[in-house]
Amino acid sequence: MTRRIPTPLAAPRAGALADQVFDALPPLMDALRRTMRRHVAEGLSVPQFRCLNFVAKRPGRSLGDLAELLGVTPPTASAMTDRLVRAGWLQADTDAADRRRIRLSLTPAGRALLGRIERDARADLAVALSHCSAAELGAIESGLGALTRVLAERGP
Repeated sequence: MTRRIPTPLAAPRAGALADQVFDALPPLMDALRRTMRRHVAEGLSVPQFRCLNFVAKRPGRSLGDLAELLGVTPPTASAMTDRLVRAGWLQADTDAADRRRIRLSLTPAGRALLGRIERDARADLAVALSHCSAAELGAIESGLGALTRVLAERGP
């Protein structure tokens, strides 16, 4: 991974662009939340969806990891996972190496639910993007590619 050294001329432009990215995030997140809410199953809240999505992308993570992601206390995360376990979408198992630690994973029903929600939300986003010109689509594609690359190079 090659680190790029910022140039003095790029700093003001980069700062202005960072402002634009921050300004674009709230409406983008609002649009994603709206489309996700339209497709989230009855009885599944957006935080519960985030929980399932977190577990799908990071299987075997702990209840504490989930609490940190959601910005809630471990008891709150525990109550949420209990509801998801009862619904049949999440599995919580005791870690073999540390019995005090709970490892989370999706059930097949949880994977199917997430797949449906994501597929429908992506279709909604594609419809919204279909109203863009070819030039706008190219600019979005190029910008997202560059932003993803730069952020990935920085690491965690």
